Amino acid sequence: MLSLIGVCMQNEGDSHGRKYQPPEQADSWGEFRARLELERAASVSPWSGPERTVATLLFFVGLIASGYALTEHHWWLWLVMLTPLAIAGVLAARAVDRADHIRERAAELNQFENAWLDHLHRHSPTR
Repeated sequence: MLSLIGVCMQNEGDSHGRKYQPPEQADSWGEFRARLELERAASVSPWSGPERTVATLLFFVGLIASGYALTEHHWWLWLVMLTPLAIAGVLAARAVDRADHIRERAAELNQFENAWLDHLHRHSPTR
């Protein structure tokens, strides 16, 4: 079962721009755990904090601009309001997509870990 899943996911490491082999291609339990830890460490994005800060600031700028647009009734204030709100919306959508991808990958790696543990249990020398 592990080899079948590994063959299906063989080129995934190249498509994600990894500099290491994915855990699916590990030949031993120790190698799998090491690659798993590498992937978990590499999945943390250094841009998530600044992106969140920029999105929050843009959202509040959009809210303030909407207050001025509603009271002053100038057409260009509506553009000033919509631009930061649109950018904040795009950043929020990217954050949701990234979180979904991380959640899916974690579930996939959990399945691989369970398959490895099942394989080790079935082929243990104590059985």
